[in-house]
Amino acid sequence: MSTLPKMAIIGLGNMGEAILSGLLACGAAKREDIIGVESYPAKAEEVAKRYGIKVKGEMAGGFEGAKVILLAVKPKDAKTALGELKKTGDKATVISICAGLKLGWFTEMLGEGARVVRVMPNTPALVGEGASAYCPSAEATDEDCLVTEKIFGAVGKVMRVSDEKLMDAVTGLSGSGPAYVFLFMEALADAGVAAGLDRATARELAYQTVKGSAVMAQNSPLHTGELKDRVCSPGGTTIEGVRTLEESGFRSAVMEAVLAAAKKSKELGG
Repeated sequence: MSTLPKMAIIGLGNMGEAILSGLLACGAAKREDIIGVESYPAKAEEVAKRYGIKVKGEMAGGFEGAKVILLAVKPKDAKTALGELKKTGDKATVISICAGLKLGWFTEMLGEGARVVRVMPNTPALVGEGASAYCPSAEATDEDCLVTEKIFGAVGKVMRVSDEKLMDAVTGLSGSGPAYVFLFMEALADAGVAAGLDRATARELAYQTVKGSAVMAQNSPLHTGELKDRVCSPGGTTIEGVRTLEESGFRSAVMEAVLAAAKKSKELGG
């Protein structure tokens, strides 16, 4: 596997560290080719020691000729980071996971010709099972897109969307989606307890049921509707449960949740 060019990871919180860990674990990047920037001293020291990379405590001078800048800071801190990058005069590719910051905003900050890729990852990236979607600026090259796919492919699956407007839909679906799934698993476990199972058993059955079903759906050539039908025997327990879910508006509720989150994402983005 070819390794990534020299890169700086600005912000080593949960997501920044998860990406760093994934890149090193799969060999996509070399330790000596990564520099981190983290403003919290204890965290900076911890990450440097754990992964054997150089970590600086401030933006100034934190890029050191990096060809790729992974921006993993809070949106309010992005302006400072880009200001420092602009001072260097470097033409590094900027890959942003800053929620709500649009490609046009980066162009305003960095100037025309800036190569930027906007990415929406999700929290399962912390365990190497993330779902990320990205949208490149008009100036971003095919190589920039390949680099983005390699970075986020190290912590799960990554897909490209054709229009930045679709990033709000991505936010509503996969960005917010883990919360819906966690809520569903919690409800499954609670129902198991209500039916007489002890809490630990109900929880593990719920977790493994969701995990196994997801893996099965990913690996099967069948539509999820057909997979569902194969579990529903005529007059059986499962179809009775499905009937109850449909009566309660289960599918509609999930769709409305995704659409509501997507709408909120659009509002926050301006």
